[in-house]
Amino acid sequence: MKQIFFLFVLDALISGAVAAWLFFTRGEYAALMTGLSIFIALSPVCLIFASPFTLYLSKRKIAKLGVKCNNFNALKILRDVNVFALPYNRILTGGEFYITDLVPEGLNKPTLLAMAAGAETDAENVLGKLIYDTAKRRSLRLQPSTNFKELPGRGVEATVSGTAIRVGNLSWLESLNVSLSANLRTKVDQLLVKGKTVLIVATGRAARGLVAIKDEINDAAIKFLGDLKQNQIESLVLTSQPKKMTSWITKNFSPDHVRTNLTPDGKAREVQIFRAKGKIVAVLGNDEHDLPALKNSDVSFFIRNEELGIKNEDVKFDFEISSLKNFLAVREVALNVVKILKVNRLIALASWIILVPPAILSALENPPIPWHPFAAAAGVIIFSAIILTNTLRSK
Repeated sequence: MKQIFFLFVLDALISGAVAAWLFFTRGEYAALMTGLSIFIALSPVCLIFASPFTLYLSKRKIAKLGVKCNNFNALKILRDVNVFALPYNRILTGGEFYITDLVPEGLNKPTLLAMAAGAETDAENVLGKLIYDTAKRRSLRLQPSTNFKELPGRGVEATVSGTAIRVGNLSWLESLNVSLSANLRTKVDQLLVKGKTVLIVATGRAARGLVAIKDEINDAAIKFLGDLKQNQIESLVLTSQPKKMTSWITKNFSPDHVRTNLTPDGKAREVQIFRAKGKIVAVLGNDEHDLPALKNSDVSFFIRNEELGIKNEDVKFDFEISSLKNFLAVREVALNVVKILKVNRLIALASWIILVPPAILSALENPPIPWHPFAAAAGVIIFSAIILTNTLRSK
């Protein structure tokens, strides 16, 4: 809209300058007729129908798909997207987590679960809440915790009954020099190749056991990734899961790229790497761990979930969608919009090429083409009607 306003001001300055010159050289009538002719012919009225109105109609069409568009300009970028980045948990999987294995070492299973749940009492992440709720359902006695700290993409730590307990992924605990027995390491590998999320429970520098969590495959995600390939869009899976999970993800979903063992900042870094290679990257997120990647994307999509702590007022994304399939539907709208905008702008340019020269030549005492402000207005109306007809194809 700022560009439209600038063009109106420029139009007024040009037509006003010509009218002022004619007023002193040929009189009031010539100044009025020529000034009005130039002002009408040069006005950006056609551009208003060419761009803002087209985007408005497209936004209405997108809304009918159940998608909220917060950024009109993202539609233009979306046409050129060739990489789609998405998380693993609750996107490629269905989001119905359940504990499948408890592997204690030096203690029993209820004690291991109670220890993990005590550390996860104040957790905001989905897996932590699952562990805590499972322990409560099994009526396990949980000790109060203090000094709670949650590290996104890594795990949690807390002091439970005077004992420092950490619950998190293997790479994080290894970075803290937590040691795992050969038996636990073997078990971790076995669980990972089955597509299970493995959390290590440790006290001090000793691992006390494993909690394995499973989530079912999202069949719609498999179809979606296949549709991306057909549309010549590369899929990029960004996850905090260990590298040994790569084979499971590749076998079941066949994405083009998998990046594992990532923190939230690590996800953002991977997006930046692809953009540095000249790729146009759209990122899909569904919780706070995806925010850094979303902020570094060319186009951001978010499946909003109020239970995960992301509120409407926290941050605005380009698009808010309800399911994966919305992405390709919105992109189809974007492709259509870009085509319509291109044609509309060519028509608007043609209107200036055809209408402005006769309006300027009308400043001559004997113009080669007889011209009147009504002729300029009729021309603008005709071209605007052509643009409007083309624009309505986006409905």
